[in-house]
Amino acid sequence: MQQQKFHYLHEATDSCTKSRFVYFCTECLCVLKVCKSLSSVDKLIETFENRCPSCGSTLEGSLSCRLAPVSDEWSEVAPSRREERRVRPGTSELFKQASSLLREPSFNFSPIEKFEPGRVAVFTGKYAETVAEFLCFRGQLPRRHGGLDTVVVFIDGGNCSDPYLFASYAREYMVPPREALGRVVTTRAFTIYQLANLVTRELSAVIDEHGSKFVIISDILSMFNDPSIEAKEASRVIEAIKGGLREVKKKRRDVFVLVTLTAKTPYDHLITDSADLLLNLSPANSKVAAMLLKHPCKPSLQLGEILRPVLHQRYRTYG
Repeated sequence: MQQQKFHYLHEATDSCTKSRFVYFCTECLCVLKVCKSLSSVDKLIETFENRCPSCGSTLEGSLSCRLAPVSDEWSEVAPSRREERRVRPGTSELFKQASSLLREPSFNFSPIEKFEPGRVAVFTGKYAETVAEFLCFRGQLPRRHGGLDTVVVFIDGGNCSDPYLFASYAREYMVPPREALGRVVTTRAFTIYQLANLVTRELSAVIDEHGSKFVIISDILSMFNDPSIEAKEASRVIEAIKGGLREVKKKRRDVFVLVTLTAKTPYDHLITDSADLLLNLSPANSKVAAMLLKHPCKPSLQLGEILRPVLHQRYRTYG
């Protein structure tokens, strides 16, 4: 590899049709290895003696992998046989197949510490719940791994949370699912009044009790599609819920709140109009298309700033 020409991710073009697993340095985007199937990243790190041959970065903190279209030139990118012999046998596999993502597009949300606390974000679209489930897990990871290192408060407004999907994310990151679930305080609301009570009367106390910095309210308006609920009453209850969220923003400026809207309702605008950040996540050719509709600082945001390639690392403990 060190005697060969370096290739970089930005060299890929739209004309590339082959898809391969590309191992690269996140600091300089130097391509280190290209292969048809996932392989042990431990071996690759040891092969390069834990240093990127292009920029010298420590690979333990900067090695990533993504499934990407590649050019024919990249097919030659691989450690030499001489280098491969330096790898000790028996190294445990670090990468796992992404089958546990339950047929959803492979993605990895950018580190959530970039989201400003004291804000309320609203995610809409088909994959809003999938992303929320992932961030529920991601939020509890240490900050050095792109998390918030916090207990996550999860209010299931649509009775749609998926513990199996949550567990699959934990396994992908080599975290025992039971350990991950232990850092989530979750509750389900079965009526609009229960939901309003949770947000207006119970949420602040739960945040204080657990010291949480991250709150997720999933599918917040799904129950308001009940035809037996009068529009005037629905609007009144929604305004009460919005008042509870304003109180959290006002009194706990270190807390980030994520709300999802999945089922279309006549009242969606009541939530989206009050959002600090509004993002739509929808399917597009087996990928997730992100459209930023509202942001407190930026008039627009490129897709690359929202979604990043899949990166699996070993997270055995939270300490």
